[in-house]
Amino acid sequence: MQGQATAEAELSRETHAADEVWLRANLRPAAVLFVAMMAVAAVAAAVLIAVRPPAWGVAFVATACLAGLTVGAAFLWAASRPRLACRGDALEVRLSPLGVQRVPLEVVECIFPGSQPLGADDETADRRVSTLVMRLAERAVEWRSRPVASAWGSWEDGNVVFDGRWCEPLSQAIARDISARLLEAKRRVTPVSQR
Repeated sequence: MQGQATAEAELSRETHAADEVWLRANLRPAAVLFVAMMAVAAVAAAVLIAVRPPAWGVAFVATACLAGLTVGAAFLWAASRPRLACRGDALEVRLSPLGVQRVPLEVVECIFPGSQPLGADDETADRRVSTLVMRLAERAVEWRSRPVASAWGSWEDGNVVFDGRWCEPLSQAIARDISARLLEAKRRVTPVSQR
């Protein structure tokens, strides 16, 4: 009985170690949008009180405000999901509010820090945004590109780029930590005979 409990505890530790968040989301942009939606709903309610429209108008505006707040709350929840997580033998990449891609660890070559221009106009051309780049193996042709929310990053030509504005603050230390986690996860899933 005790041997079985020890084996179950060991399996639980291994599963927990294999399921971990590597890069968290940045809720500030989504929270700003949600607060803006709440402000619009409050203004609409104030206008309703001042104008005193017929009952159908009140019902229409109330329904529209409720729908807007529901969509805003759903977006806030989706935006709070981790950008990069390790689940068993795959990395879960979330670069859009509703989509997640499970990338096999075997096709991930490395993860390193990067940066990209803040904007294309002359005023922001000299400012840069921190990014985290995940390089995929060239042999993994089926993983070359995926559609993503362009504000959250890009996925082109085997490079998955996480935009630093939509994830936790990026630094050299975070990039090193994620890279070390990648190496450890790859060791965990690669048989000893293939190392």
